[in-house]
Amino acid sequence: MSLRNFDDVGSRFLEDPVFFAENVMGFHPFSYQAAILRDNCKRVVACLGRQSGKTTTVAVKAIHFAYTKPKTVTLIVSPSLRQSIILFDRILDFIYSNRLLAKSVKRKTRTIIRLSNGSQIVALPCSAHRLRGHTAHNLIVDEAAFLQDEIITQILFPMLATTGGYLTLLSTPWARGSLFYKAFTDPNYSVHHVKSSECPLISKEFLDEQRRNMTRQGYLMEFEAEFAEEESSYFSQDLIKSCIDPEMELETDLENVSLKSADYYAGVDIGKLQDHSVIVVVKQEKDMVRLVFLKEFPLETPYSHVIGFIVRANQKFSLRKILIDKSGAGEAMTEEIKAQGLMNAESKVFTVQSKAEMLANLRIINGTTTVQNALQPQTMPTNQQPTIRIHKNRANQILAPKKQPRRPTVGTCIKLLCDKRNNKRNTSKSMVKQQINVVSP
Repeated sequence: MSLRNFDDVGSRFLEDPVFFAENVMGFHPFSYQAAILRDNCKRVVACLGRQSGKTTTVAVKAIHFAYTKPKTVTLIVSPSLRQSIILFDRILDFIYSNRLLAKSVKRKTRTIIRLSNGSQIVALPCSAHRLRGHTAHNLIVDEAAFLQDEIITQILFPMLATTGGYLTLLSTPWARGSLFYKAFTDPNYSVHHVKSSECPLISKEFLDEQRRNMTRQGYLMEFEAEFAEEESSYFSQDLIKSCIDPEMELETDLENVSLKSADYYAGVDIGKLQDHSVIVVVKQEKDMVRLVFLKEFPLETPYSHVIGFIVRANQKFSLRKILIDKSGAGEAMTEEIKAQGLMNAESKVFTVQSKAEMLANLRIINGTTTVQNALQPQTMPTNQQPTIRIHKNRANQILAPKKQPRRPTVGTCIKLLCDKRNNKRNTSKSMVKQQINVVSP
C-alpha cells in the first residue's frame, strides 16, 4: 500500500464511523444505522421502533467519537441505572472484542472509560445530582422521550455551552408534549425515523403477532415509532412521564427488603389461571407515600401459597392495613387471611360506581400532587402499561370500562390504596397538597 493510500485509509477511519465500525469493530450496520452514524449535524434526533438496534448504534457512535477525537468527553445519559448499565456493557463488549481498542483503555470503572488519547466515555443514569457538573463534547441521550424536559434543558444542554458540542436524541416515541417530540418536528434538527419493520432481523410474522396482541396505540408507538395517543386515555402520556423518577428503586424480593421506620400498607389483587395474583406495599412518611415492594405471582400459583406470602409480608412490614380486591376469589381469600390472625385485612368491592369513584380519586390525586414511578413505561409488559380509558354516557357520567379480560396488576392495588387514602383526605374540606411518590412496574 502506498503512503498516499495509507493516508486515505487513515482519513476514512477518522471521518467515517461506518468504515471504522466495519473494519475495526467488525460491526456491519444496517442502512438506517449507517445514516445515524454518519450524521455530522450538531443536533440529531432519531425516533426508532423497538429492537431496531438503537443501543448498538449509540455504542458505536460513542466509541468512534472518543477514539478519533482526542481529549473529548462523550457523555451518554439513560433514563435508569439498569439501562445505563446495559448500554455501558455493550460499549465494553465492542472495545474488548478488538485488541487495539482494548489496549487504548487506560482506566475503566463501572461508568467511565478513559483512553490513552485523553478522551473519556461516561455513561450515567438520569440522576440530577450525578449529571450536574459535567461538560461534554458529544452528548447522547438514550430514550430521550422518557426524560423530564427540565433535565434536558436545565442540566444536559448547558453541558455543551462551552464546547459547541454534538447532541443526539434517540428514543422510542411517547408524548407529543415532550421536548423529544418538539425536536422531532424542529427543522433545525436532523431527523431519523425508523420503524421496526425496517430491521432485517424482525420478521413480518412476529410483527403480525404483536399487532394482534397489542392495542392499536401500543403497536403504533412501539413498532411503528409513531407518536400516538388515544383521546380516550384517562391519564395523558405527559402526566405519566411526569411521574417517572429514575432514582427510585423497587424491591421485588421479600428477603432483600430493608425496613425504615414508617407506616406500611398493602394492596392485593387475586388471580390464578388467566391472571396473576399481585401484592404491592407502600410506606407513608409524613406527607409522602411511596410504593416500595411488588410481587407478581406466576400463573397457577395455589391460593394457599399467596396467603402464606401475605402472612410473611405482614410480619416483615408490620402492615397497618391490607386491602384486597373482593372480586372473584378475593372474599374467600380475605376470610382465610383473617383466619390466619391478620385482622388488619379488609376487602373492597369493585362495582360500576366504585370503579368510577376510584378513577376520579386517582385523577384528583394526579391533578394535585406529584406521583412518581421507578421504571419507564417502555420497560413494562405492553398489557400493563398505564393507559386507563374512560367511557361516558350522554349525561357525561363516567361508566365502568368496557368488559375485557381482567388483568390483576399493580394498578388495581394502587387504586385500592389511593381510594382508601383519598376517602380519608376528603373528610376535610381543605385538601392539603401532598407529594406522593409511587413506584410502578
